[in-house]
Amino acid sequence: MPEPTEPLFHWYVDCTTGKELVFALYTLPCRYAMCAFCALPGLSEGGHRVTPHDIEAQVDHILEQYTPEQLAQVTKVSIYTAASVLDQECLPTRSLMYLALKVTDLPKLDTVSLETRSEYVEDWELKALRHVFAHEVRIEIGIGYETHDPHLRNKILGKGLSNRELEGLCDLLAANDCQLKAYLMLKPHHSLTEQAGVDEAIDGLGHLRALSDASGIPVSVHLNPTYVAEGCSLTVELKAHGYEPPQLRSVLTVVKEAHARSLPIYVGLDDEGLAIEGGAFRSTGLDREATVAALLSFNRHQDLDRLLAEVR
Repeated sequence: MPEPTEPLFHWYVDCTTGKELVFALYTLPCRYAMCAFCALPGLSEGGHRVTPHDIEAQVDHILEQYTPEQLAQVTKVSIYTAASVLDQECLPTRSLMYLALKVTDLPKLDTVSLETRSEYVEDWELKALRHVFAHEVRIEIGIGYETHDPHLRNKILGKGLSNRELEGLCDLLAANDCQLKAYLMLKPHHSLTEQAGVDEAIDGLGHLRALSDASGIPVSVHLNPTYVAEGCSLTVELKAHGYEPPQLRSVLTVVKEAHARSLPIYVGLDDEGLAIEGGAFRSTGLDREATVAALLSFNRHQDLDRLLAEVR
């Protein structure tokens, strides 16, 4: 585990609008900690307490790693913890606002993304962030939608997110001029065949499109081909049933369906170093290296025709 004043990690990567700076902060652990598929809580605070001062030192540490010229190219800032960014017990509002004030003057900044459970999203805190960033910067709230079927989402995967809560969240985001990023899992359970996993993901796209239309907020999708992770409660069950992770062909199918619904989609192919051996996506019938490269490139340009032309 890092020292309290050191972040989990930070990235400076390409995104659709330029450069994205990722803050992954070391905080107190996730208080929910019931998602059967998630091993991330193990990355957060262990035996010592992380204070607001420690977290603010992490913010400074990350910013110090980049030159003024690099920071001047940042168009998107994404903020993560191994818990929820808007859980004030894990990431105090004081520290969140410290980070916000530190990045608000980045000259090209156009989007700030915060990953959280929906129950921690509060009207007053969104309004405070909106006052910091004004209306020139889009505020994106990323939540784990995971799968369309509420029984699969909540009873099997343990997410604890109802459709009514989703609708309420979208209304709250609309009232504060924010947008939604929804994490969608592809083939999240051994009970789904490959085709059933694809169908379930496509149903999720339809639901997210309907939420966007009903609330009037922009919605984007972060597609995660399910991987079997070390240290999560679902792993034993998946291994016992001979679970096979989704194929890259299925990923491409879901990407095409998202495009047909005018939903921007980002494909997450990084297992964060948490997958067991052989537990990540399969490349049956495709050139793994070329297809992964094409998908990573698509994450930046969002051009479906170009993606399909580059797949081998």
